Amino acid sequence: MLSMKAGFALLDKYGIPTAKFAVVKRVDAAAKAAKKIGYPVAVKIDSPDIVHKTERGVVAANLKDEAELRAGVKRVLKRAGKARVRGIIVQEHCSGKEVIIGGTCDAQFGDVVLFGLGGIFVEVLKDFSVRVTPITRRDAKSMVKEIRGYPLLAGTRGEKPVAIPTIVNTIIKASRMLEREPKIKELDINPLFVDEKGVKAADVRVITY
Repeated sequence: MLSMKAGFALLDKYGIPTAKFAVVKRVDAAAKAAKKIGYPVAVKIDSPDIVHKTERGVVAANLKDEAELRAGVKRVLKRAGKARVRGIIVQEHCSGKEVIIGGTCDAQFGDVVLFGLGGIFVEVLKDFSVRVTPITRRDAKSMVKEIRGYPLLAGTRGEKPVAIPTIVNTIIKASRMLEREPKIKELDINPLFVDEKGVKAADVRVITY
């Protein structure tokens, strides 16, 4: 599994927006990074032994000042236990609807790209659509509209619709990444936060051959 820094570099390579972040080793460096990024921030552990950070409890979100940051760093390090720790990730706090864009190499069909509602309940909701790459813009639009949660994105109960064209563009970029990076075995951009202005990846998991 690639480090988060390497995973974000891959997203940047294909033009997928990412949240501002820094990877540090110590709590004092985390405080300096948070001041530079601007509060509120989130902190999380970057470890090859931890696949699902939230389930393991190694994420502390919406930290509003240095005191909360220091307490959050100590908390996530403690919960990491004996897992190998590459670094402490300090990241800008993101908001909006959470979606997932992912992909894998299927033994029968080849590369496939996935879109759905994201966040910590993605495996419970299982609300997603899938296409074999390469995909067209029409394919990507259909993927967004197919999921049961589409009304949440299109705007409901007076909420503004999110930037669906930007989601479509991001699905296409992820599809190209899967096609052009043959070493990728699995890709999960989750959560990808989306609002009326655009998208921003807060985490990515890339497993290579």
